[in-house]
Amino acid sequence: MIDLLAVTAHPDDLEVCAGGLFLKAKKEGKKTGLIIFTRGESGGYAEQSTREHEAAEGARLLGLDYFKHLNFNDAGVYFGEETVNTLVPLLRECSPKILLTLHKDDYHPDHVAVSRTVDAATFVAGLRKHSKDNTDWKPKELMYFSADYRTNKSKPDILINIEDVIEERNKCCDAHTSQGVTPHAIKAAEYLGRLARCKYAEGLYLRNPLTLNSASGLF
Repeated sequence: MIDLLAVTAHPDDLEVCAGGLFLKAKKEGKKTGLIIFTRGESGGYAEQSTREHEAAEGARLLGLDYFKHLNFNDAGVYFGEETVNTLVPLLRECSPKILLTLHKDDYHPDHVAVSRTVDAATFVAGLRKHSKDNTDWKPKELMYFSADYRTNKSKPDILINIEDVIEERNKCCDAHTSQGVTPHAIKAAEYLGRLARCKYAEGLYLRNPLTLNSASGLF
């Protein structure tokens, strides 16, 4: 079982959006994983083989316990039966406690398609017919992260202080040398840090409101 699983559209999505969170989770003894839908070959900055190598290096630096790199067309991922059916057995294989994916209001069509795919596949994967031992599964939480706060104007529901892992997080972003994403990732972390009243932060969006059973949950 994976404690924290991310499903993204492209290599570098996780490192830029939630690399700090994943590094913190590993330091706290959690099992982490990543599924990437595309090889990122359409950006025009690098060959597919280069992006594959960079994705593998990013996964190594994050210390992932589970890593799958699928082969859907970059800039050509569409929500539908194929994407959902591909993801369902992988979700059952991992049975993550917490599932993260891209925000539906992100700027890139692949991000939107992957977000919708994860929503649907999470429901379908919870059906007993997809279980080898006839058991139910659903994540404790399904949450989202955003790749560009210039286009997605909504503010995150949860902010995570990543000051203690920012240098490691930046090295994970640096693994994607061909894309030059580190400066963007730093600016995003600084922006979210201002919201969180710290130097660097990452943000998550909730699918459903949090429920508290006592007032002490606020403190």
